[in-house]
Amino acid sequence: MDKSKIIGFWAGILILMISIFITPPEGMKPEAAKALGVTLLMAIWWVTECIPIYATAFIPVALFPILGILDAGAVSENYGHNYVLMLLGGFFLAKAIEISGLHKRVALYIIKKIGTSRRKIMLSFMIATAFLSFWIANVAVALLMLPIALAIVDKEEHNEERNPHFGLALMLAIAYSASIGGTGSLIGTPPNMVFAGIVAKLFPELPEIDFLEWMKIGVPLVLISLPLTWFYLIKYFKISGNFSGSKEIIDEEIRGIGKMSIMEKRVLFVFVFTALGWIFRRDIELNSFIIPGWSSLLNIEDYVHDSTISILSALLLFTIPSGEKISKHKRLLDWKSASTVPWGVVMIVGGGYAIAESFSQTGLASFIGQELSFISSYPSILVLVIVITMMIFITEINSNTATANIFLPVLASMAIAAQMNPLLLMIPATFACSFSFMLPSGSGTNAVIFGSNRVTIPEMAKCGFGLNLFFVILLTILMYVYVLPILAL
Repeated sequence: MDKSKIIGFWAGILILMISIFITPPEGMKPEAAKALGVTLLMAIWWVTECIPIYATAFIPVALFPILGILDAGAVSENYGHNYVLMLLGGFFLAKAIEISGLHKRVALYIIKKIGTSRRKIMLSFMIATAFLSFWIANVAVALLMLPIALAIVDKEEHNEERNPHFGLALMLAIAYSASIGGTGSLIGTPPNMVFAGIVAKLFPELPEIDFLEWMKIGVPLVLISLPLTWFYLIKYFKISGNFSGSKEIIDEEIRGIGKMSIMEKRVLFVFVFTALGWIFRRDIELNSFIIPGWSSLLNIEDYVHDSTISILSALLLFTIPSGEKISKHKRLLDWKSASTVPWGVVMIVGGGYAIAESFSQTGLASFIGQELSFISSYPSILVLVIVITMMIFITEINSNTATANIFLPVLASMAIAAQMNPLLLMIPATFACSFSFMLPSGSGTNAVIFGSNRVTIPEMAKCGFGLNLFFVILLTILMYVYVLPILAL
């Protein structure tokens, strides 16, 4: 380990030891102090990555029972939570889409339909990337779009009227739109699932955050954020003019993938089945008109969850033949392929739920709320701006999933102390975890684009800093103009 990792390793252990052996402050239970110590240990280890971040997620399984914070059964069930299984099923579906090549076909057809000027090419890549990121891991989408974009950039570099900043702008457009698109659906990016599970843990009296409920917030935010980000990039890099040759590149890529295969069609069927199952699980109320959900029609609404559909769809993928005689894949998804999904991310989400459970059961959440009661004297909009700014810039140096795990329980307590609805802070904080655009460490999509050697850290940081500040303002405005009314907060 390098020096920073060694310091992080021992600093985490030191803080844990202090939390165990010192006398807790008045009003804090001993087990709450220990829970805080474990949380700080995990936070330090996540930031410094002194051990793999996925391994850090398992610390509650070992330490919570030993320290008398939570019993083994209560800790372990967090790693098999409904939302954990929903995310896992979503990863299986994404893997099947990736294997079949369906995602590439969708991306190419979107790009082909929008146009061939430099600005339209950037917009088409951003739309295709954002749409795919609704359903597929953001990093996987960025990796898919990168070679297509590089082919266009190479063509541009041999253009007599080339724009020297076009390649850089297109690379950043892919990274940013993948991060933005992931916020549109509950399975689009892990922090969304962290949020939904922590709300369920800390506030069981609140309505369930299901797939459709999240889309009511996420989709409009994507529809607003994506064109504004595109406008920012074309103005920042002064992108203009037509691009000759891009149409030929896209047409060549489309010819290369050929006609839609039987496997693609069957994966598309499972995908549509899953999306409709999530959207129409519960009753949809449109003023006085109600569209009954399938769970209420079957009188099983108290028995099923979005994870039910997610796992059912995964089983269909393992069961349905691929239909491709010459393909090595006999089913739409085999276990060898399924074993390559990011299981570690799923466990990080489970670790976050365990932290939230400890906050609730030990009274740590109530103690933090009391200590932060002075916040109630501050204007709510100021608190909101501080929280969004803090989350965006912390995520520049830390995993967005780990950041959500660490801070969402604290923000819930802070909101209660300030006599605010906890969702008012937790929702924008969750979005802010995906809107870090300055550094390769800010998100996996930034790292992918940085790895293309077309972007330098100073270029990314300079462009991303302005975009970070822009989203601090945008998220604050959207919370008051749209999210508060839609959720009746």
